[in-house]
Amino acid sequence: MSDPTSSFPSFMNDDYTYDIVSSARGDYSAHGYSDEDPSRDNTSIGDDRSTRTLLRPLSMASSTHDKKGPYEAVDPSGDDLESAQQDGYNLPYLRRNLSQASSQPTARSKATSTIFEGQFAIDNGGWWNRQMLVDRSLRAMAALMSVFALIMVIIVIVYFKDFITRENKHSTSVGGKEGSCKTMEGKNVAVHLFINIAATMILGMSNTYQQLVTALKVDEIRWVLSKWGDSRIGTNSPFAIKHKKSGRPTAILSWLLLICTSMPIHFLANSVIGPSFYVRPPSEITYTPITSASLPRVNGYNDPGDAGCWTAFRAGRYAFPDDFEQLYTFTADSSLQTYSSVNVQYYAANCSEYVNTTSVAGAQKEVNQYLEFVIGNCDLGENVSCVLDGATEQTCRLNVRMQAAFILAGCLSIKAIYMILVNLLARRKVKTQCLTFGDVIVASAIDPDLRVKNECMVNAEDGYRHLTDHTCHKHCKDPEPSPTGDSIGHCQKCKKFNKIDKAADLVHPVIAIKYKKSLISNLGLTAVTQMIILMACSVAMLGVSVMIAVFMAYDGSQWDYYCGPNAKPDVGSPPTGLTCDESKTTYLNGAFGGFGGFNTSVNLATLQADSLTSEQAAFWVSNGAQLLYSILYLLLIYNISLISMERDWGLFEESHRKPRCTIVKGRAFNQSYLLQLTKRVLYPMMVYSSLMHWLLGQAISTRETIWSDSKSKIEHSQYQVVYAAYPVWLSTVLMMTMTGICWWAFTYRREGFIPQMYGSLRACCASTTELDEFRSQGIQWGDLGEGEKFRHAGFTSGEVGKIVPAELYCGRDLPEELEKKTL
Repeated sequence: MSDPTSSFPSFMNDDYTYDIVSSARGDYSAHGYSDEDPSRDNTSIGDDRSTRTLLRPLSMASSTHDKKGPYEAVDPSGDDLESAQQDGYNLPYLRRNLSQASSQPTARSKATSTIFEGQFAIDNGGWWNRQMLVDRSLRAMAALMSVFALIMVIIVIVYFKDFITRENKHSTSVGGKEGSCKTMEGKNVAVHLFINIAATMILGMSNTYQQLVTALKVDEIRWVLSKWGDSRIGTNSPFAIKHKKSGRPTAILSWLLLICTSMPIHFLANSVIGPSFYVRPPSEITYTPITSASLPRVNGYNDPGDAGCWTAFRAGRYAFPDDFEQLYTFTADSSLQTYSSVNVQYYAANCSEYVNTTSVAGAQKEVNQYLEFVIGNCDLGENVSCVLDGATEQTCRLNVRMQAAFILAGCLSIKAIYMILVNLLARRKVKTQCLTFGDVIVASAIDPDLRVKNECMVNAEDGYRHLTDHTCHKHCKDPEPSPTGDSIGHCQKCKKFNKIDKAADLVHPVIAIKYKKSLISNLGLTAVTQMIILMACSVAMLGVSVMIAVFMAYDGSQWDYYCGPNAKPDVGSPPTGLTCDESKTTYLNGAFGGFGGFNTSVNLATLQADSLTSEQAAFWVSNGAQLLYSILYLLLIYNISLISMERDWGLFEESHRKPRCTIVKGRAFNQSYLLQLTKRVLYPMMVYSSLMHWLLGQAISTRETIWSDSKSKIEHSQYQVVYAAYPVWLSTVLMMTMTGICWWAFTYRREGFIPQMYGSLRACCASTTELDEFRSQGIQWGDLGEGEKFRHAGFTSGEVGKIVPAELYCGRDLPEELEKKTL
């Protein structure tokens, strides 16, 4: 049977244990404290008792502990149980602690005790009410993702039969109920607005679970500090995965799983349901014999390859052909309307004997080597033509693109299953993932081995001292040996000849300066790359917007010249496409797409008909801009998160505040919101993102036209790339706004003496060297007094002094062994 103490941190093994009953009573006498000691403030709990003492020497362990080990809780009874219940914690929690804070006990672990008013965050088996905010949030995300997945699965199941029995095997667009295109417009807008809101929420939920993957655990902090020196917390950057001590392959696979299932969602979301124009053949056929060999062409189409017109002439039924290229009459009609009747006009001398004398199949075979329909001396185009009549209202359907639906259903289901498993596997386990800088503060305060000494004023991304065990080798140019390799001419790059400890607590005094660097200085090349991408996208969209505006201004001047109130009567006929029967606004909206929608958007290009490749290309066109924006949005969230952390971090210098934590809970800690962004920041960002996604979908999209002949069981599909001017302009304004916000974010700087943090693990651990208590009033950062050589600053639950400007700050005391390390 495994040792039940094996899952505890090193500072609890061999030398430390819990004193459950005495801490529940508020009895500190076993720890060398007196109830009357004025130096201890026990007023944070209503009955002047602190709820927990975490660390206590093993020699003081109570003899009442059971045989399972010195770290198991004692079941209290009587006054002990009543006292424990009043203090508001659950005793089974006290049998556990943050797991594996370090692999080996150290001398530094034996120096400090921590008073801790709260409970370690352990999933106690409840589903909602007894959970922390982070657990409720994660479970709500898993539930919502499951709902989205269920919706997509239901859609796939409902339309699967239509997909199997579809007439056009070169398209996966099926389902939907036909109706007026004007009626469908409103439904289409509502559906796509919901889809874009859902896609934004999915992006945010996936982003949160990615942060769970990339977050460091408590037992990895000391190793990361020694091996890498620093790491960024509170973000979902994949680069943090390389700092993990263990479980790196699993983390990489989990991160890739979330990313690979997110990309198709943003790539296909706006295409899974979309409008389709439906065009059907006329049902009424009339014949008009013409005595002249030259047929009229008004409202008629004299193309020799028009199969539908030929079948109407030869077989008495207008039938759509198998070959889309032979569907000339309706593809040439840009109005995409269905006509109730067709009048077949033919040259009586050559064609009277061939009228309605064969079947549709027989008529479709009467084509020569030049792909012209002809029989005897009667040929289509010269002797036969068709005139469409009785235009009906356009009919549309909101079709489901099953190719996209299958992929989305699979991706959402995988995400939902993954999120559910994450929550199930976390049940009844101690939380060890540091999702906020408050988690790092608590972890390093509880375990002295995680504290970084002598760097209380070192800013994030500043240089820090390394302790190097150097062996001179061929790369060293200086003939004088150096045990550390710090001298010029010695190589410290070769790992074989250098053992580097980046968290050796070497003396690193820094002058207290109030003014800090901006965010762009902290991020460096990362910020430059982000701004280049943002500026390129903004300039491109601005160029397109200006080009559309110039064309619209020209067309508007043309309308004024030919149709305006000051138009001269002798100006002549207006150009093709310009009509004076409609207002200038209506004309320009029709010419440039207005506010978008499949009824008003303007055709930009036509894709190949009856092709799955064209359908995939339509997905690219409809979602390409949104996919790029999603990447830019993640970069914006990353920057805003760093600023939010830095702002919250700076507030600790002004007053006592409760650290926001996810690994502990109690009166001394805050659960005001999840992760890094407050509601007043997060909600506007989500609204902005949803609106931007929707506008990009309206700015450039694809529209499907389906020519359906139910009698012949023939269907043809073709996608057109369409655009609309107003959504292009609005999305450009929002993109420029986003670029401006990013510029502001990069120039953000905070005043204050507390070092810059921006998610720095090292800065957090360097601020807790004298933090031994967490109380309900919170903690504050400030001057902690003067030591042997330098002043010291950091967090404390008590009162702090004001930072002395221009003074050197380091550690309060410099132990003899640390001084020797710096020689």
